[in-house]
Amino acid sequence: MPCLSTWFRVALLVAASVFAHAAGAAFPERTIQIVVPFAPGSPPDVLARLLADGWKRSGFADAVVVNQPGAGGSIGVAQVAKAAPDGYTLAVAGDAALVVNPALVPEPALSPLNDLAPVSQLVVTPTVLVVGKDVPVRSVAELAALARAQPGQLSFASAGAGTSSRRNGELLKQAARLDLLHVPYKASPLPDVASGRVTMFFASAATIAPLVADGRLRTLAVAGPERLVRWPDVPTMPEAGFPQVNSLAWFGLVAPAGTPAERVERLRDEAAKALRDPASASRLDALGGSLVVSSPTEFRALIASELPRWRAFVKEVGIQAD
Repeated sequence: MPCLSTWFRVALLVAASVFAHAAGAAFPERTIQIVVPFAPGSPPDVLARLLADGWKRSGFADAVVVNQPGAGGSIGVAQVAKAAPDGYTLAVAGDAALVVNPALVPEPALSPLNDLAPVSQLVVTPTVLVVGKDVPVRSVAELAALARAQPGQLSFASAGAGTSSRRNGELLKQAARLDLLHVPYKASPLPDVASGRVTMFFASAATIAPLVADGRLRTLAVAGPERLVRWPDVPTMPEAGFPQVNSLAWFGLVAPAGTPAERVERLRDEAAKALRDPASASRLDALGGSLVVSSPTEFRALIASELPRWRAFVKEVGIQAD
């Protein structure tokens, strides 16, 4: 007959196994906070709200979206990095905060590979070059000709130093050899673009759609490999003669470093389920992008591969933090 100590050890092991299983099954036990480091209505905000809605429908979790814009997404993401690593505080972060902004300063406050636990890449989306209705151009070629005729007089807006709007603006300057004034914004530049105070802006399809529909903005080209279903007559930048202007924006879900791997995997699986739900399809289509749900390992590898690429770009172009 086994001795009492043997029974005791077996009982402890069984109890530990049951407790671990119960703890894993219980997650989440309270509301998850999804930080969006951009303004309401932006692509990451749409993604976060699709996640929150999908998680509620499926019964996985209640989630609240918190907008904390600033510094091209870095402020909100840095706050999430400092949160408790328990899976209850997440961020929908973009390439600007994760791979470009860290290259803008010698000693960045955020190290994405050390301070964050990548959960999954979510979507890749192009931007669209737009001008105000009073800018007398109908194509990128006409815009370039106008800029050459008025060196230093035309301007392009951006949502921050590391964002795709800034990157594509700089790529257009290089490709067309233009003298353009960069105007950075902490809030949306669209009102100033629509009014003509700023000449042009590379913006997401979701944010510009109402202004295009009412005629206050004119679309010139898509900074991506394909035309958008929403505007099939708008050419791509390669079709417009500028294949170099092709910086796509992407967004993914991250948690604080140290978040238990089983919770990271669960969050990844539930994010995939929420975004693949037919109820999410039409809103994702409005972003003009492609759903890309990756594993945590794949997302980490993407961030690691993109960091040196954008360090080189920042150095070549001379972009500095705004």
